[in-house]
Amino acid sequence: MPHFPALFALAHEPFICVDSEGRIVAVNQPAAQLLESTSAKLVGHAFADQVHPEDRERVATGVVRAGEDGTVVEQACRLRCAGASYRAAVLRYGREPSLGQIVIAVRELTDLDELRQQRDDARRRLAAVFETMHDIVFTTDEHGVLNGVNRVPPGLTVADTIGTPMLAFAAPEEQEPMRARYDEVRETGKLVSYETVAMYPDGRKENYSSRLGPIMDGDRSIGVVLITRNITQERQAEEAKRYAEQQLRDYMQQLERSNRELERFASVASHDLQEPLRKIQAFADRLRDKFEAELAETGRDYLERIRNAAKRMQDLINDLLMFSRISAKEQAYAKINLTKIAKSVLSDLEVRIEENEAEVKLGELPTIEADPVHMRQLLQNLIGNALKFTRPDVKPVVEVTAEPASAADRGPDDPEMVKIHVRDNGIGIEPRHHDRIFSIFERLHGRGKYEGTGVGLAVCRKIVEQHRGYIKVASVPGEGTTFTILLPVRQPERSQRT
Repeated sequence: MPHFPALFALAHEPFICVDSEGRIVAVNQPAAQLLESTSAKLVGHAFADQVHPEDRERVATGVVRAGEDGTVVEQACRLRCAGASYRAAVLRYGREPSLGQIVIAVRELTDLDELRQQRDDARRRLAAVFETMHDIVFTTDEHGVLNGVNRVPPGLTVADTIGTPMLAFAAPEEQEPMRARYDEVRETGKLVSYETVAMYPDGRKENYSSRLGPIMDGDRSIGVVLITRNITQERQAEEAKRYAEQQLRDYMQQLERSNRELERFASVASHDLQEPLRKIQAFADRLRDKFEAELAETGRDYLERIRNAAKRMQDLINDLLMFSRISAKEQAYAKINLTKIAKSVLSDLEVRIEENEAEVKLGELPTIEADPVHMRQLLQNLIGNALKFTRPDVKPVVEVTAEPASAADRGPDDPEMVKIHVRDNGIGIEPRHHDRIFSIFERLHGRGKYEGTGVGLAVCRKIVEQHRGYIKVASVPGEGTTFTILLPVRQPERSQRT
């Protein structure tokens, strides 16, 4: 290309020539002026020195590519001028075969060019956001006609939406409110958030949560953008939850009424049974005292059965009365030392302990807020059971200990709690009976083998639950049983408990 040097020198556009190593070998006058320098100062220096550090790697790659295969590459970058200032420019690289050099054409970006580039970048970014949003996005023109959508609801097509008035997709009862919101956004330029009901061509309706905002051209609104999300399933789930909660509240109220009625019935029935039972016991005692000698052996056996049955009935009535009083009684909470309570219980059980030749180990128990009468009943029932269900020819050993409850032991909303263990080496309980034993009147053994009415553990559970605690059992048949009770250190205020 024999005319290349003349064209290079006479061109009005800035041109720079670099060799295969990226050094400047020639600069025409417009390029020297753009870089605020002279050809003499620029020739021999690396072209990369004239490029902003952040752009150098990208520009170097473009130069290499143009030198290798002659591809014309265009890139935007920043060129360094005098005074360490930079100018935005677009570079086009091309290989000059006859000289083996890379020719770089430089076009300075004017403010208008930068604005156009920024606008194009903004459009690309907006388009990316528009296409990747999970929500459905509609845009309209100034007349409310849809002219853009990123995705369409199920059952519709783009053809069904573009060119259709936005109001066409609102349910009949929602069209007037939608029109009012549209006018408000157009007139005020404000964003409006709302929920609405959309109607599909097949008549199906679904709930949507939406935001409506203006599209502005300067100070003039030229349309609106609607971002909407289908919340039909959410609303159905909320409605189902509200219904279930109301059902639960109704059930709880019915259960409370039923419990109160059962407690009143148990109390009244127990009291009403006391008087005829006393007569049975009294006349049975008189019959034995006055006529036992005259009765045959069979008669004496029948009489003894009557007296034993009456005794069992009396025990059942007393236990039932105790259970109903625990359910109905307002708790008399006080700060109590459980060690003192336990020692008092052991004093009451002293005769049974001696008869069984049992060993009871009492550890240090904590001080908590609780009803002292109920705590005494709780410990007496548990220790009494440990002394009752013993193994033949094995010395009974009962341990009562306590420890702080860990976070894993209690629920996330539970207060500070203590854990009390009552362990024995007795007959144990089969795992399948662990839940059953806390039910009222549940007995795992015949009356002839172990005394009792089957109310004791039901009373224990009722006491623990009324103190906002938990009771559970762990047992190995033939080796022993451990009852563990978790109780709050402090009880909540009464206003919070009701």
